[in-house]
Amino acid sequence: MPLISLVIYIVIFAIVAYGLYWVCTKFQLPQPVMWICGALLIIVLLLFLAQQLGVSGGSVMVPLRR
Repeated sequence: MPLISLVIYIVIFAIVAYGLYWVCTKFQLPQPVMWICGALLIIVLLLFLAQQLGVSGGSVMVPLRR
């Protein structure tokens, strides 16, 4: 993966994480909501890393057969 792509992915992830944090604090959502947002971000990060490393944990979507 080119370095510029990695930097773009990191910036997008950071913007999304900050956006979720901002929404949680701006609307004073309860603490479990922030935990759920954090857990979703970790899951997305782990899935992205697994895809980049070529680790296949099974597919959720069934491939189309032609």
